[in-house]
Amino acid sequence: MNTRNIFRVLLVTALVFTLSACKKDKGDAAFKLDGINLNGVKYLALGSHGGNAKGQDTQQMLYSIDESGNMQLVAYNYQCDDDGLVTEIQRNIGITITQIVPVGEKYIWLVGCRYYCDDYSGFSESMQSRIRDMVQHSIDCTENFLIRKSDGKIFDLNGINAFPLCVVNVPGYGNAGVVGIGGRDGVPLDGDITGDRLRKLGLICQHNDDIFLASGAWNGGLSRLHDNGSSLSVIDVLPGTAEYVTNFAYAITDNNGHLGTCISYGANVPHVASIMASDGTLPRIPGIPVAPGGETETYWPEMRCIGGKFFVSVHVDPWDAPNYDSIYRVDINGTQVTSVGVAAGRFTSDNYSQTTYISDEETYSWYNGTTLYTFNANTYELTESSLPAGWPEYSMYDAEGHYYESHLGGEGLQSFTIYNLATLQTEEVTCNRSEVPAYNMYRGCYYDGGMKAFVESVILANGSSVTIVTPVTGSERGISRVQSQTEANNNVVVGTLIPLN
Repeated sequence: MNTRNIFRVLLVTALVFTLSACKKDKGDAAFKLDGINLNGVKYLALGSHGGNAKGQDTQQMLYSIDESGNMQLVAYNYQCDDDGLVTEIQRNIGITITQIVPVGEKYIWLVGCRYYCDDYSGFSESMQSRIRDMVQHSIDCTENFLIRKSDGKIFDLNGINAFPLCVVNVPGYGNAGVVGIGGRDGVPLDGDITGDRLRKLGLICQHNDDIFLASGAWNGGLSRLHDNGSSLSVIDVLPGTAEYVTNFAYAITDNNGHLGTCISYGANVPHVASIMASDGTLPRIPGIPVAPGGETETYWPEMRCIGGKFFVSVHVDPWDAPNYDSIYRVDINGTQVTSVGVAAGRFTSDNYSQTTYISDEETYSWYNGTTLYTFNANTYELTESSLPAGWPEYSMYDAEGHYYESHLGGEGLQSFTIYNLATLQTEEVTCNRSEVPAYNMYRGCYYDGGMKAFVESVILANGSSVTIVTPVTGSERGISRVQSQTEANNNVVVGTLIPLN
């Protein structure tokens, strides 16, 4: 077993132990989050009081922003065994949130939540004890919830092993923590926390009306999330087993509604690339080599959707076969799935290669250090080029291959540089600050991948806070505008904005 496999086993073993310690019987829950009111709400925002622009050193809470830019703390509706206590719970219990992430087109994931209680005096001693237990459990292990964007319904994800994502095998990235205890302090991969980014990596994939999840740790596998209206069902598409606790899988869709997966098993079982059949099974794609067992690095498949078509690259250890790097095109005709080799090479140059972006029209690119690799879905050419000297490296680019470097002055964002991996060119954009009101304290600036904009939180002379948004794409790029205004003197710093439609 090589070093990477040993690391994988140790990491997942540690995660399984941690998750086991955090499992809790929810049957004695004192209360349950039920939903929030989204009438007239245009955005949901993650905000904090003080700290830096992303609230990394503060407690972040959920805010709503209406069409007029008015911003207020979200009020949660609860269910409780004792109906008479619902009002007390709404008044005294809230949650802090590590991150909010779009899931498909219909949901927002509240990641790493912790309950807090401002006043226990309005509850009986037995109720106080139950509430304290729930608060302490959320502090120890954090909670996760899903908000349905259409009506504000909240689903509790804490009894679902498939959620949250912990450790998955990301194409071109290796084993990576996406959120929560998986690593990187709750920040997904490269900081680009967009649903599109997660989709392109196969971590959260919407197929028809369901969400497919690369479930990673615990028993691993691939899960399907189905909305029943008032509840969620989680179906194990690829269930993990006690024997293979290090299963990994991810799912990708093509332009014709097919779902493809790559499955990596943890103990002397071949890794498999599959296209989901109409009956929900995952048969192996014919024609792509499968290892006879033994060393798990052999025949490691990596699937991409490029130009709406599936491609799978396979690495076979050189002592097993002379042509150890091959790329296959996958063809689907009705229920028939076939493959054909189209190029020599693979989608990961080595363990340190980083996935950077996918152009859905024609090409897929990734890079390793200072070398950029591009595969063309029409010509099947795999080309290499060197990044210009001084360019940012590793996981700083977004899903389209752009990195936006901010240039700040005495009055906030003055300009930014666009690094474009597709052209290996840079462009300087000067920002228009004419719509920005005067302010007396600068609170920070960051790039929001979901909005494709720089977001700044500043404090005005009267003590109120405003959030300034500067688009980096389209006809409005470089134009700063006030997106929202908070209550006076609250000094709320906005960390993430997610539009509801």
